[in-house]
Amino acid sequence: MEKRDAGNIYSAIEDFQSILSTQPKLHRARLEMAVAYYQIYKFDEAVKEAELVLNDPETPPNVRVSILAFLAQVKQDSERLSQGQSTWKFPFEFGYVYDTNVNVGPDNTVNVEDEKASDSGMIFSVGADHTYQTGKRYNWGTNPTNLLWQSGANIYHKGYINEDNYDLSVLSLRTGPTLVTTGSWRSNLTLQEDLILWGGEKYAIFSYLLPSYTWHFGDSGFESTADAVISRRDYSKEGYRERDSVYLAPRLSVGYTFYNGKLAALTGIQYINENARNDAYSQDAICFFLTGSWKIVEHNTLYAGYIQTESRYDAAPVPGLTDWDRPRDEINRQYKLGYVHTFKDFGWLTDWDFTAEVIHTSADSNLPAYDYSRSETFITLSRRF
Repeated sequence: MEKRDAGNIYSAIEDFQSILSTQPKLHRARLEMAVAYYQIYKFDEAVKEAELVLNDPETPPNVRVSILAFLAQVKQDSERLSQGQSTWKFPFEFGYVYDTNVNVGPDNTVNVEDEKASDSGMIFSVGADHTYQTGKRYNWGTNPTNLLWQSGANIYHKGYINEDNYDLSVLSLRTGPTLVTTGSWRSNLTLQEDLILWGGEKYAIFSYLLPSYTWHFGDSGFESTADAVISRRDYSKEGYRERDSVYLAPRLSVGYTFYNGKLAALTGIQYINENARNDAYSQDAICFFLTGSWKIVEHNTLYAGYIQTESRYDAAPVPGLTDWDRPRDEINRQYKLGYVHTFKDFGWLTDWDFTAEVIHTSADSNLPAYDYSRSETFITLSRRF
């Protein structure tokens, strides 16, 4: 049973078979093996083993009742998975934002022609997420694997009160398969398309291929993820079309959850290679990140994060012009601090999340025009319906 509970189900079945080969009347082992077959979606084998115990005249009445309930559950799940199942979720968020430097663009691009300006505004996000359980199951390694298909659409808008020429809107569409095992690993491949509007004008279309693979290390609390961003970035806004690029960013990270799930940490490193139409916007970069969260009391969580990105560009923005005549070398640092409270038994606010978050970003460049600092404060309410 320990192997089965730890996720090593095939190994557990072999142990049960070994026991039953010498003690075929040991019904406890046979029923545990039936449960193991059920966990790897071998429903016919689960029914066969359970019925052997059910049909034994010596099986006590209370055990018969439990077996009949188990067989009913197996039948229900077998029919459900053979037909597939859809699940819908609808995330919704709205709130307030204060930004000390609104002219930093949606991909941290600085509009060097404009002066730094601050403003308040509102943010709004609504989406629809769909998960389809295909009913397809595969037996890879020591754990069963389920195939899901996940899709979604989302609309995000950040609108400023005075500086509306920096309003940001993003329409996202995504879809792709996900493979999930029982406690061992998960993998997904997502296709995503983002339409970005900046200042009320079409700014760019970003197309993504997002592979990801995560390993779980048993009950240790550790997990490791290898993922990547593969993107085609097509700019539409006048003056930005030389930024058209292919963007590649593989990443490795390690996460750890401890203290009964109250504390969590994640750290990792990412390499970025961007090849743009104009070499002044082509870059190689290394990104390091560290985040953590602390569930201080039930329904209340503090979190913090730090990201540092060191970038080197391939060519000067304007060769021969002072302060523009060499390739950019810069360090971008971002600090994040936030708090989340989930309302419970609080009228219409029940199950809503209240979030307060501060993000400070600074860029230190060898070209003074690209130096900037920015602080954003967000206060939001969100919920998944």
